[in-house]
Amino acid sequence: MNLSKTKLNLYSRLGSRKQREKLGLFIAEGEKCVEDTLPYFIPEAIIVMEKDSTVQEKYESYPIFTVNESDMRKLSQFQSLPEVIAVYRIPKPRNFCKDDFSNGLTLMLDGVQDPGNLGTILRTASWFGVERVIIGPGCADPYNPKAVQSSMGAVGMIMFCQSELLPVIEEHPEIPVCGTLLDGNDIYTTPLRIPAFVVMGNEGQGLSEAVRRKVNLPLLIPSFASGPHSESLNVAAATAITVSEFMRRTI
Repeated sequence: MNLSKTKLNLYSRLGSRKQREKLGLFIAEGEKCVEDTLPYFIPEAIIVMEKDSTVQEKYESYPIFTVNESDMRKLSQFQSLPEVIAVYRIPKPRNFCKDDFSNGLTLMLDGVQDPGNLGTILRTASWFGVERVIIGPGCADPYNPKAVQSSMGAVGMIMFCQSELLPVIEEHPEIPVCGTLLDGNDIYTTPLRIPAFVVMGNEGQGLSEAVRRKVNLPLLIPSFASGPHSESLNVAAATAITVSEFMRRTI
C-alpha cells in the first residue's frame, strides 16, 4: 500500500522533538535499527522503498507502506537514504517507586545534549546491567532518531524515565551520589558500593552546580598517558568506564 500524502506529511515532522511529543510517535531508520527496536515497540507503520520487494516481504506481517525515493528523503533525518523506516508509538512515561532505588545502580544524566551520546549511554547501561536511568532536564530526547539509532535497541530494553534529578537524590540521603570531577578521588582505588546514584553531566560544562553540590563521592578517571593527552573524556566513554568499574567491583 502506498503511503498517503497525509501520513507522509505527518511522519516527516517526527525529526522535531516538539512534534514527537505532540503526536506520540517516533521513528527508527535503517534495517538494523528497525530490527533492534521492533521487539520493544508497537509499530504504526513500516515504510519501505517501493522497488525493494525483498524488504517488503520481510515486514509483511506489519502495517507496511511503500514510498518512492523522493518521499523517503522527506521522511529520513539522515544523509544516507534508509531502506526502511519504522514509525512507533512512544510508550507511556515510566515512573520509579521510592523503593526501586534501594537496589542496584541508578544512572542519572544531567544535561547530556548530544542525542548520539545519549543513545550510546543507554546502550552502555543495557550492556552492564544498569537497573535504571533517569534522564534529567536539558538532556536530548531519547526518541530522537540519532539517539534511537545509537542505542542499538537499548531505548526499548533499558528502564528509564525523564525526570528532575534533585528530588530523587534528596529523597534518598542514604544513597551515595557519585560524579566524575577533576578534583575527585581515583576511581580505581576508591571503595565503591551499590546502591548508588551515578550522575554524568553535560558534554562541555559537566555537572550543573545544583547537582554538583549533591555529589558526596567525587570520582576521577585518571589518564595513563605519559605525554600530552586530551583534556577530558567524552561523556559516553566516561559513563562506560564508571559503570564498568562499579559493576566489576560489586558483582
